[in-house]
Amino acid sequence: MNFTIFEEDDIDPYLKLFEASQADAPAPAIPESGPTPMEQDHTQFCNWHFSPSELITLRSDCNANALKRLQKTLDTETTNGENVDNSPVGLDPDQEFKIVKHYVYLMKILFSKFTTPQLPNEVYGFAVTYFKRFYLNHSVMDFYPRDIMLTCLYVACKAADFPIGLQTFISHIPRNQERYSYLVLNSELFLMESLGYDLWVFTPYQALIGFVIDLVAYQRRICGVHSDSYLIENQSDSQLVDELCKDGVDLINLWYQTDLCLTVHPSQFALAVLVELGHTRPQLDVEVFVRDELCGCDPIQKFKQHSDDDDGDESEIKPKKDAKYDPESRWKELSSRLDFIRQTVDEFQFITDLGPVGQEEIILDECRNPLYNIESDEYAQAKSRADSLMAMLE
Repeated sequence: MNFTIFEEDDIDPYLKLFEASQADAPAPAIPESGPTPMEQDHTQFCNWHFSPSELITLRSDCNANALKRLQKTLDTETTNGENVDNSPVGLDPDQEFKIVKHYVYLMKILFSKFTTPQLPNEVYGFAVTYFKRFYLNHSVMDFYPRDIMLTCLYVACKAADFPIGLQTFISHIPRNQERYSYLVLNSELFLMESLGYDLWVFTPYQALIGFVIDLVAYQRRICGVHSDSYLIENQSDSQLVDELCKDGVDLINLWYQTDLCLTVHPSQFALAVLVELGHTRPQLDVEVFVRDELCGCDPIQKFKQHSDDDDGDESEIKPKKDAKYDPESRWKELSSRLDFIRQTVDEFQFITDLGPVGQEEIILDECRNPLYNIESDEYAQAKSRADSLMAMLE
């Protein structure tokens, strides 16, 4: 299923049903800083949700281990008289992150080339998340990003329930198809093991679609348009849903260069994208929609909730409400999360074109681990030893 394509016949009934059902309904609860019940026990929250400081620590540790490997190799070469200059050459954590960001952009370009078949957006979300998770525990100096990028994209097709054959996948790579076919086939299991077999990923795409449809239905209700033929005559709501979803997906794909998929929940990611879209469309009053409708700060919504609480048998014992979840507190906490995302995006340097090869790529070619380079002599020797051991076991 391609979540960027919407048939008008599918949208109209939902909008009408939603408008009717929401007339007397309380505002839906939206997660503030904690996970939803479904996410709370999911591996994405338990194993792959970090604070910015934790990400810095993980990447620094990976970088330090790779530099130790480089220094050990240089010391051995110096002892054997093979290297006169013993100065270590390597990347720092910031340079590694810049390389990862570059290959996230390359992955998006490759993803766009899949037109027959066209891959769902979920595949890209899965693949980028795999890619970023992998390099929390490994260095680009050990495992070349291009190789891991292709493997992530191939595994993501399977995990997102859109499997395609290896030959079909490789046919979208411009050159060295035989080499990459061998590489992807032999790296697939290693990648899944490195990810702890946590392959299902909650992405912002579906949440964005839900928010967009809710926003359009809210605007129609606020404007007092209740004619059954309104959408048929004007077509504006259907077009607006398509436009917002398309622009929102593009924004999600761009923001995947940041660490938001590792630091915030998908629903908050999607909501921040919707708010960003609202900045270029002030007539939609997106922030008012979030505050009044989703968080329930609208006086009418609060009155309805209060009336619902007072209805029923007075002898019935009702649970005491937590003040944390009153509309104002919900909006305040959600606003702080959206501000954090906005600040992250504003301070981030996005890659929007390929550009020339940077100094980081040149250094990476010099310090790449030969044991994981299928074109190196060290790899050939290690593979030969492994094949000999396997032959003995047989």
